[in-house]
This record gives sequence, structure tokens and C-alpha cells, in this order.
Amino acid sequence: MLIPGTIKSFGILLVEFLEVFQTSTATAMWIPSLCYFLYSSLGPVSSILSLKYSYRTVTLMGGTFAAVGMICTTFAQNIIYVYITVGVLVGTGAGLAFPPTVYIVTSYFNKLRGLANGICISGSALGSIILPPLLRVILDVYGYRGTCLIIGGLILNVWVAALFYDPVEKHSKTITIEVTSEEKDNDQDPIVIKTTNNLEETISVTTESPHNDTIFSDSSRTFNRSASSATMQTLKSQTSKERKISVPVGMLHSIQQSERQDGTAQRLRVQKGSMPPKRSPSSSSFQYVTTPYHGSALTLQPEVFASSFSLRGSQGKLSKDEPVKKKFIDLALLKDPLYLIILISSGINAVSYTNFLIILPQYAKIQSFDKNGAALLLSIVSTFDLIGRIGGSALSDLQCCPKLAYYIGGLLISGIALACLPFFSNFIFIASCCGFFGISSGAYTGVTAVIMTDMLGEERLQSTYGISLFVNGILQLVSPPICGAVLNGPSSYFMLFLVLGIMLVTASSIWLLLPFIPDKRKENKSKV
Repeated sequence: MLIPGTIKSFGILLVEFLEVFQTSTATAMWIPSLCYFLYSSLGPVSSILSLKYSYRTVTLMGGTFAAVGMICTTFAQNIIYVYITVGVLVGTGAGLAFPPTVYIVTSYFNKLRGLANGICISGSALGSIILPPLLRVILDVYGYRGTCLIIGGLILNVWVAALFYDPVEKHSKTITIEVTSEEKDNDQDPIVIKTTNNLEETISVTTESPHNDTIFSDSSRTFNRSASSATMQTLKSQTSKERKISVPVGMLHSIQQSERQDGTAQRLRVQKGSMPPKRSPSSSSFQYVTTPYHGSALTLQPEVFASSFSLRGSQGKLSKDEPVKKKFIDLALLKDPLYLIILISSGINAVSYTNFLIILPQYAKIQSFDKNGAALLLSIVSTFDLIGRIGGSALSDLQCCPKLAYYIGGLLISGIALACLPFFSNFIFIASCCGFFGISSGAYTGVTAVIMTDMLGEERLQSTYGISLFVNGILQLVSPPICGAVLNGPSSYFMLFLVLGIMLVTASSIWLLLPFIPDKRKENKSKV
């Protein structure tokens, strides 16, 4: 809530920076462009660091960067200094700290995972609702230097939150299960698998030939994702010592089925307990209630997870010497016309949404609204954005109409609202346009990743979302300075909002090409 809310409320601070440093809008717009770029693009780095170290460590690092950046802004003497403190340091902190917050919620919750993730991501919108008026009050009392110092101190509370990011295994309970005589006769080892919902599943591994050194695999690829490796305890007998091994679930998920050869094959069979049902990321839109360009949330999901997974009886063999190839990013997506449509519409949305939030406070000032009115407009956008995210996701889960309808409809309505906004000068009408823009943009944001999963496949979600976020980050780096360069009077704001709105309408219109694009997934299934 603190870091994303601060970034999305930056338009309030931008007005102050323009007044204090007496600089042009085009020059000052490099601050939010750097910040948004790093916020969007550091998701993969944050994910890799989280796997290598821990969610707690990475979140502490991110909170430190963001807090130090805001505090150091207190001593800024020119706009270049703010480029480094806010643009680079705060942007880096946001890009590092935000993804682990989403990942650890996914780790801790199984049955209510979608709802928990939705509530977690809603903190970003809540921050952008609360912080604009709060920033306005603090600025009126302490000025921009005191405000940056106070906000930096508030961001340090991220440390407190990060200290509660305990590993999931710390809260698991181990229950010893006796080995039956039948298991002893069959030379089977019961394996106790820790789960985050305090249930343990017992499976047995039957070895047909104990002499060949192999790695067992699950060729059915039915593992669901969670957050860390699964800890297994092998019990040879009631009196023997426990032998703990760690098997990364991501490794099991990535191993492809290989041809059977002479030697050892191992078989997994569920013996006791009940496993949670297999879940698909497209089963609940609540799992993706996040902005497609502040993403960091789904940029790179951890390779290893532990809160829940399902095992299905299967056979397979993979020799240790056989290399396992795993693509980090599937660049073949760039040749897929369907993905290009998704990528173009997502990129247009990133440009329009980001620049609208940055420029809105300045436009309110041009319209002779006071600074409190400008802060209120930002809060209205964020409030309705939150309603749209949760409400749109919930409605799409009811399946009363296709999820794609929410996505296209949201793009269309938000574009119309943004294009109509500059035609009004009354605060009530402008606030109404902001409300329509917020609720419609929230609606399509909530189903973005679900659309990608349904159309391109769950197994390609990491690549589809990763490429999309990177492209959006590049656009967010370039577009704010360009928009700032064309702002030189009231008429320029009129034209800019009109162009941004038309771009969103265009983003919804390109989906009219969808019926003419062959569905390769269905064709492949029909061939099989």
C-alpha cells in the first residue's frame, strides 16, 4: 500500500517540483518515467532474488531503497538530483518490494488463495486513495522537503511488514505415520509431505530396480504452483531416524516425459490423506487483480512452490545425465498474431493510464481548481479503480458473459471517458469522467492475466506476462517525457487527453481482428 500508493500519487508531488525547481514539464516528467519503468521491469529480478534468498530479505531491500530515496529528496537542490533519488531509488525499491508481497500470499493460502491475493493487491489501490489527500495536507503544512522526509519515514514501515514474512515451512506440522506390514513387504518408503494448510499427504515410492541412479518425474505435469520447495521426510521404520530431503517442485513441473529405457522407473501413488483439487490460474480472476504494468506481481513466478500441489499416478524416467532445457522467455510468442493483439492493447493501456494519472493534477490546476481538488480527483480514480478490479473479477467468475467482454468493454469505456473529459470544465463532470475511467480500467485490469492464460495457455503465462511487462516498462519510460514536451498551454491538455482516449478506443477496436486469427491451441488439440 505504501510504495505503490506513493508512486501512483506522484502527480501531487510533481506539481510541487515544477514550482520549486522552476523547470519545464517535459524535464520533470523524466522522474515518473524512470520510476514507472523500474517498477514494471524489475519483477524478474525480484523473483530471482526471492528464490535465492527469501521474500523477507528482498522486501527489506526494496523498502530500504524506496525509503532512502524519499528521505534523500529532502536535500535536493535541482531536478537532476530528484531523477536519482525518486526516479531510480524509489523505482528500484518498488520493483523489488512489491512482487514478494504477492508471492508470499500465494504461498500461505490454498482454499482462499484467490480472495487473499485480491485483498493483498487491493492495498495498492487503497494507498492511492488515501495518500493524495494526505500528501496535500502534509505539503500545505511542511512543504515538499518535510513531506518527502515524512513519506520516507512512513515507507520504513515496510520493514515491519517484511519481518512477518516467515517461510511457509516454519508453520508446517509434521505427523509421523507408522509403516504398515504391507509397505514393509513391498519395500516401500512412506513419504510425508508438508503442506501449508497443516495437512500432510503420505505417498509411497516403489522402486523396481534399486541399482540405476535416476531422478523421478511426473510426466502428467499436474503440480500446482506454490512458493518454496517441498520438504519430504522418509521413514524407514518406526524406530529408524528421519532422513530429510528437499525436492524442488518446480523441477518436477519442468521435467518432460522421456522415453522408457532399461533400468529404473519409479512410481508415485497416493496412500493416505486428501490432496487439494487441481487449480488452474484461469479458474479465478481474483488471482490476478493487479495492474498489468505495475506487475511485478506476475512477471516471474517462482519456480518452486510448496503450499499445495496434486500428484497423480504416473510413470517416467529421466537419467541424471540428460540435460533439462527450460526456457525463461518464449520469444516465439512475438510471432503469434493473437499475442501481438494482447501486447498492443496492453501497451496502449500502459501509456494512457500512466500519463493520465501523472498529468491529471496539472490539468486540475489549469482548470483553476485548488490543489485539494486535484488530490480528490486522483482519489476518485483510485477508488473506482479498486471497485472495478474486485467487482469485475467477481462478475467474470460468475461466467454470465465471456471474460473477454470485460476486457474489451473496459478498454472502450475508459477510452470514451478519457476522451470526453477535456470537453468539461465543471468539477462534477470531470470527477464523473474520472469515476468512469477508474471503474472501467479496473474491470479490464482484473482479467488481463486470465485472458492471457485462457488464450495462450497456463504454461506460457510467465513468458506472456513477462514480455508484456517489459514492453510496458519501455513505453512508460519514453511516453511521459513526450507527453510533457507537448504540454504548453490549456489547448495542449485538451488534445493530449483526447489522443490518449482515442488510443484506448483503438486498443479495444483491434480485437475485431480476433475472428480472423486461427486458434493454434485448438488446431493442435484436434491433431492429437
